[in-house]
Amino acid sequence: MEQIKQQQKPRSRLRMSGISRPRTGRYYRRSLILILLIVSIPGLVTGIVMHQLVVTRMEQEFNRMHQSQIETRARNVDDQLTYLEMSLSHWAFEPRFGETLRTKDFVYDFKGTGEIVTTLYVLEGSHSLIRSAQLYLDQPKPIVFNREYTELQDQQQISEYQKDLNTSGHVYWTDRDGSSAPVLVHKIPGDSTDPFGTLMITLDQGKVSSLLKTLTPYDEGTTFLMNREGRTLASGSLENDSEEIAFEQYLKQAVADRAEEKDSFLLRYGKETYSVSYSLMSRVDSDWTYVSAAPMSSVTAPLKQVSTFIVLLSGAGLLLGLALSWYASYRIYSPVARMLGLLVPSRSENHYTSNPLQNSARLDEFELLEREWQELTSQRLSAHRQLEEQLPQLRESFVLQLIRGHLYAYDEAGLRSKIQGLGFHTEERQFLLLEMAFTGYARIEGRFGSQDTGLMTFAAVNMIEEMAREHSEFEQIGVANFHDLSAALLIVAPQAADLKREALLWGEKLLEAIGRVLKMNVTLVVGRSVTALKELPGIFAEMERLAAYRSIEPGSQLLDLEDQRCFYRTQEAVYPLGLENELIQAIRRGRSVEAENGLERFVAEAMRTGGTEFQLQQIMLQLLGSIQHTMLQSGAAPYRLFGESNRYEKLSSIREPEEMKRWMMEQVIRPYAEEIQTREQEPMRRIVESVMAEIQQHYSMDISLESCAESQQVTPYALSKAFKQEAGVNFIDYLTRIRMDEAKRLLRETTMKINDIAVEVGYQPSYFNRIFKKREEITPSQYRERCSDER
Repeated sequence: MEQIKQQQKPRSRLRMSGISRPRTGRYYRRSLILILLIVSIPGLVTGIVMHQLVVTRMEQEFNRMHQSQIETRARNVDDQLTYLEMSLSHWAFEPRFGETLRTKDFVYDFKGTGEIVTTLYVLEGSHSLIRSAQLYLDQPKPIVFNREYTELQDQQQISEYQKDLNTSGHVYWTDRDGSSAPVLVHKIPGDSTDPFGTLMITLDQGKVSSLLKTLTPYDEGTTFLMNREGRTLASGSLENDSEEIAFEQYLKQAVADRAEEKDSFLLRYGKETYSVSYSLMSRVDSDWTYVSAAPMSSVTAPLKQVSTFIVLLSGAGLLLGLALSWYASYRIYSPVARMLGLLVPSRSENHYTSNPLQNSARLDEFELLEREWQELTSQRLSAHRQLEEQLPQLRESFVLQLIRGHLYAYDEAGLRSKIQGLGFHTEERQFLLLEMAFTGYARIEGRFGSQDTGLMTFAAVNMIEEMAREHSEFEQIGVANFHDLSAALLIVAPQAADLKREALLWGEKLLEAIGRVLKMNVTLVVGRSVTALKELPGIFAEMERLAAYRSIEPGSQLLDLEDQRCFYRTQEAVYPLGLENELIQAIRRGRSVEAENGLERFVAEAMRTGGTEFQLQQIMLQLLGSIQHTMLQSGAAPYRLFGESNRYEKLSSIREPEEMKRWMMEQVIRPYAEEIQTREQEPMRRIVESVMAEIQQHYSMDISLESCAESQQVTPYALSKAFKQEAGVNFIDYLTRIRMDEAKRLLRETTMKINDIAVEVGYQPSYFNRIFKKREEITPSQYRERCSDER
């Protein structure tokens, strides 16, 4: 108990510290928060003042600038309209529009007519605001020149043009009763007191609208021109929706209520305040008034954004101050608490005592830190031991992924960083890759099953790793176990070492050791030494490709990737075509034993002529193709015998000749031979069934094996053999059993004489008695008496 109390003391002191430490921290945090809050107040106040006072002042200034800008643009509009008036007057005083037009015959004087039309075209193109130009003459008859010469016949049209001609004033503007764009009319001749025609230009409504839009520079609000009667001549908006019309009428009334000819004021409409400007425009025959209304939100939007940004920035400064206050308190006043937080993570308040008497005591934090440090050290050592235990598996996994090319996304620096994290040295180091393929497993399969290849590979890899670690020239190694009787070894050594020569010497010892201990052969391929990890996947792929060209001669082989003579042989393996024919014939006859002997001779002949593993694989693949071709010719479907598996792919993955031969016999030849035997037995089964039926019908006749064979057109030997296989008894025993069963039935159920019964079932009486007693161990008469007694 005393020991438990001693262990609880540091925890109690921690609880007391946990009560006092947060209280002191809160005090300093509050102080810093107050200081930073006071510092942040000026900025916050500045933003509010700017928003409330300065914005109002600047709104007025912006409004003034806006009015000045509108006046400038209004003068531009006035100048363009004045230019149109002067330009039309200039054309009206042209001689071609003089008194000669009164008496001219425009039908015959087509040249004069063309000149007038051309002149109208020129007039129409003289200004961008002009949509069309027209000439109306009432003498010698009502005529209109537009884009062509037209004699008017419609009295309504004539009256409309006559109305323009009879209007007082030589030059004036009209809007055709508000139904179209403004039209400027000038009577001709220009210097005549008795005009007989009018020269008219009609403005383009869209272009006039675009020109008026310049009076609302923020693309919001409305602008229009109106005459003294208050009728709208042109508007900056082509849309005549109800809301737009209502706002326009409200503006007209507001302008009419003011006595000045030129003024600007603020107008409240709905929830928006508008800056309204209007002024008088003097035209040739009347006065127009332009009205422009722009929402103040568009004018003052930039300023409001700036002021809002200042307010938000001040608020952000306040929040930043709060964060900095906490950070400063944590950094300046709580170093021990931070250390406890690191070593004693997330301790809740239930770890602190609730006894107020214990709050006066102080915890020796350094005792707690020491104890926690010792605990962390113990955990670190435990984690380090676990890492050391897992490190070999991690190294093997990395080497496997590296040489298989799964880490292609990493650059050289990334690969070096990962391999250094696994304890490898990479600075000024060279890397050498070795590939091992273990063959001869088929010879020792009596001790191990086909499922034990992984176990044999594991044993070989352990030997490789042990021997590599004992070699002094190999600074570091990494082994990759492929679990399919193959493995790879990565060797790391200083660049100054002759690593290639040492690897070849070590490889000879490895071949001898594995052959002695595991009774297996090894094909060891030594790659080339490189200083970049990125080159290893390519080297391994090259090693795998060239390993297929190794010699198939028995025994272990040590091959150098840089010595091409180890792989390419000048002697080509010869395909034993004659032995293939013998093997195919045996398979066709369904003789498995003979086919197995033929396959043995075929493989032996292919290996005797030399060649490489790749060549032997090609020979066996060709043989597989010939066998499958034979299957198709005989009507046997390969997919039914082999399923959906790819035979060629499986055969291509086998390295050893013995394994190729065993696989070919078990997976290809034997299933096909059994199929052939089954197909051959089917006709004989039907023959046996036919003979059995014949025996049951004609047992009383002189029937024999030879007669039945002759009737079925088969040999007596074949029929006897098939009959034994199908019926379970030979021919004569089956015939005797049928005859005896019928004889016993006649003895039981009839009163026929025994001699007559013998003849009935196909026997001579003397032979019948002898054969009956031999089978039933009693005579026919005794059998009849026994049956009578039983009844």
